[in-house]
Amino acid sequence: MVMKTLVISLVMAAAGMLNSVSAANSSQRFAYNSDTDSTGVTTEYVYKVSEDGLYLYHHLKYRYIYDDSQRLLCKEILRWDAVSEDYLPSYALHYTYTADDTVSVELALWSKSDEAYTDVREKAVYAADAFGLTYQAYEYDVRHNVWQMTGEHEVEAMLMADR
Repeated sequence: MVMKTLVISLVMAAAGMLNSVSAANSSQRFAYNSDTDSTGVTTEYVYKVSEDGLYLYHHLKYRYIYDDSQRLLCKEILRWDAVSEDYLPSYALHYTYTADDTVSVELALWSKSDEAYTDVREKAVYAADAFGLTYQAYEYDVRHNVWQMTGEHEVEAMLMADR
């Protein structure tokens, strides 16, 4: 259970750091609004803030789905379409959890023809071990119908019990 908590914590921390870095590098400012229920955040709206800080403009909408253990199963990203004045599907991150404390995250693009997130292009696999966390990145090779590893990193983590 400790390792599972460690894996989930490290995955969420890495995702938060990546979101913070990308937001900090952006020249635009953003405002956020969230809807929650007993499982956590269910919807998050991201608005662009005008340069004078007086106006908010629709930008992104995130929808979250959780399992019975309140683990994230899906984060759906929708982009604002000014023509239809609605949020349209863009891509989704699908999370799977295994008994050996491995978490996989697949990136699936929206397919207009299928009207679903069926165009899976990338995935990341996070696996806990005695030394910390192993991260493996993959891209899907459509031509050969296989996953190709594009990167692998070992993140050392000192457990609280080791201090």
